[in-house]
Amino acid sequence: MVFSRFEQFWLAEYQRMHDQDDLPRQLQAFDVGELESDQNDQQQLLTRAVKIAERRGVSSQLAAWQRSRRLLTVIAAFIAVVLGIVASQTVLAQPQPLSLLFALVLLLLPNLAMLLLWLLVTLRANEPHGITAIGLHVMQWLNGKAGASHGSPGERQQLGQAWLQHVQQQRLLAPLMAIASHGFWLLISLSSWLTLLLYLSFNDYQFHWATTILQQPQLAAIAQSLNFLPDLILGITVPMPGESDSAGNFANLAGRWLAACVLIYAVVPRALLVLASLIWYQLRLQRMHLDCAASGHIAVLQAIHKQNHRPQVVDADQGTTHETVVMNYADTGEGRISASLDYEANARWLEQPPDHYFGVLDSHAQKKAFLAALAKQARRQVELRIAANLTPDRSSLRFLAQIAPFTMQLSVQLIALEGDTYLTQWQRLLNQHGVPYVTL
Repeated sequence: MVFSRFEQFWLAEYQRMHDQDDLPRQLQAFDVGELESDQNDQQQLLTRAVKIAERRGVSSQLAAWQRSRRLLTVIAAFIAVVLGIVASQTVLAQPQPLSLLFALVLLLLPNLAMLLLWLLVTLRANEPHGITAIGLHVMQWLNGKAGASHGSPGERQQLGQAWLQHVQQQRLLAPLMAIASHGFWLLISLSSWLTLLLYLSFNDYQFHWATTILQQPQLAAIAQSLNFLPDLILGITVPMPGESDSAGNFANLAGRWLAACVLIYAVVPRALLVLASLIWYQLRLQRMHLDCAASGHIAVLQAIHKQNHRPQVVDADQGTTHETVVMNYADTGEGRISASLDYEANARWLEQPPDHYFGVLDSHAQKKAFLAALAKQARRQVELRIAANLTPDRSSLRFLAQIAPFTMQLSVQLIALEGDTYLTQWQRLLNQHGVPYVTL
């Protein structure tokens, strides 16, 4: 099964929840050796989540969830179309002559009120509300009824929780709520407008400006205000209260003007908002990233790094490397920056790294990006954190030499670990090259 980018991040959050509950069992169920060594931390977490999901049948649960979502979308769309048709029929079923003011209130006011309510909820909401909340509850119910063959109810419920946490963490909840709300009301207003056009095209209706408490000048002012956009965009003329034109001409103008108002004040704004919400959602999708320091993720990455960087002699320096590696430092520099070489040995330290921390240089691309950042702005001080169980091979020393021209001072923090390490070798080589260090 091919997963979309959204689904991969969703599965990563689902797996993080399982890792929090029972990390040893989760690590035993997946061989870290299946991951590609050139992947960064985020890619490794995503790949691991997808592979575990395929093996444990979570992909079938996710497919069932997506089927429920599509079914619910069809049901909601059908309800919206029916509501729009009923709204127009309710207006046209009134005793003739029909009140233009009453028709506008019935066709436009609910749309406007719900638009203002959505705006208020969007500015303050951290949880699903309105159509989104209803849809989420119905989807959970549908998965509980129709998905019995796709895992236990607890697992399906946890998949739903993972979806909600995922969209909240990635700031996708607001655009999703906007798409659901505006899409629902777009269908209502569109079906209402089309029904109005259909009935007005093939039936004869009479209209008038009816009121009990408003005076004619007030009605005229309201009519002129409402006609500003129809006249500006479509050149529609509003039939004014008290006109002495023939009844047929007034009815024709009133019908066209009423249909134009529904189009301009209900259909077009909702269509533009749906389009804007889709663009908003796509931009948020492109910016999705995993918080690798989150509980669950950090423990898994620590285990992966430990397995991938077990102490082994790869190209240990024998005391001659310093003859070919030269540290040439910059004369000027501003600021401070730090990074971890290959992996960060102290998981707790990663939970609250300093502001000047660049990240873990665990791939060629990351090291290249780090050097590019230094080349763009030379630093007064560069700190490199190195785990003592890494072998002091020539490539690591060459990397130190590549950093030197972009800083006035290069220092190393050696992270001492239990078991066999190369702490002594690192200390000797750093002394030989005049690189200051501290052992933590």
